[in-house]
Amino acid sequence: MDSAQPYSIRYHENNQEVALEGSLRPQGHADLEPVRECLNLAAAAVRGTLYLNLKRLRYLNHLGFLELARFLARCQRDYPDLRLKLVISSAVPWAPIRFGQLTELFPNAIVEQYDKAFYPGQGVIENDQLIPVLRTQTNIVWEHERELLRRHGLRRGVRVADICCGIGDFAVLLHKEFKPEVIVAVDHSRPFLQYAIQMAKEFGIADIEYHYGDAANLFLSSNTFDFVTSRLSLQIFNQPELIMRELLRICKPGGRVYLTNEMMSHNYGYPRHESVSWTYAQTLKMLASLGMDLSIGPKMFSLLTDLGFEDVQMEQIGITNTNTVVEDFARVIESWEEYITGELSAATQTPREVVERLHAGFQDHVYAIRSRRGFAIWPIFVASGRKPLPVR
Repeated sequence: MDSAQPYSIRYHENNQEVALEGSLRPQGHADLEPVRECLNLAAAAVRGTLYLNLKRLRYLNHLGFLELARFLARCQRDYPDLRLKLVISSAVPWAPIRFGQLTELFPNAIVEQYDKAFYPGQGVIENDQLIPVLRTQTNIVWEHERELLRRHGLRRGVRVADICCGIGDFAVLLHKEFKPEVIVAVDHSRPFLQYAIQMAKEFGIADIEYHYGDAANLFLSSNTFDFVTSRLSLQIFNQPELIMRELLRICKPGGRVYLTNEMMSHNYGYPRHESVSWTYAQTLKMLASLGMDLSIGPKMFSLLTDLGFEDVQMEQIGITNTNTVVEDFARVIESWEEYITGELSAATQTPREVVERLHAGFQDHVYAIRSRRGFAIWPIFVASGRKPLPVR
């Protein structure tokens, strides 16, 4: 949304949807004429259900609220068979209460908070059980990644957005290493953000902006950031292309979008490689049942290319027990074991005998890491692309 325009409204005939975005804070009756015209046109044109997409309606004053209430009343009077579904996001904290008041008055209207479960794995991802896993991962990935970031275009003094920032430790490391002009970090997990804000406070860092938000519907202006990151995140969403479009939108022309994702199918440990391979194959199946693809890493080149990015660069971080502190690597696998045999296995109703075999497989991977003659690897793919400059 262009920051110079307070709101936009558009009727999508194919979806029977009116999308209202931005800031609806009119000063007078005349300011609402485009809203009335669009809503009335949509109500007259559709049958069944009319969707009011309010996910990106960030601000609403009383006059704007009354206009929406009057529209619902007109629909109830003039189109008694028409259902209205108001689709809202928890990223707008006042929306559930305020719009809930309307559904109490008008029985033809319902409110749907879409991001209660906007991706299948949300319940097992956005809770504090994953915090130890994320923390241990960053401890070993950062040392490999800091130089890659430079090769992919990150430099001092730029504007950075870290989307799906998790527990915020990567944003803190970026802040220390690259001294960006601005860094905005966004996540949809309240436990993660609470941890991130507390960690930044303890480290005396006050100039990282942490936002609660949905990566597929960001409240960030278009063409704003020089460097947009989303690390180990696309792999958990069943529709990563929705997030990719938002990353493209908020990136400045000429800026870069930087991604990392795994290829779990190539996690390896020798000796006992049969057990290790089975463990990750089984884990991938469990994750896939929740819409996740933890072998999406090599596909990022196509994702970036298909969206029109230029100068797409791709490389791999091979984290092994020969280039990483052995005990740190072992702790990562042990944190996976605890999470996958606990939280994930419960969510996917994995049989007890399978869980026991998973325990053994993760321990076999740890054995390979610690063994004097063993070799273990965790492959992470890194990709970035440049947003094209406007055609003159």
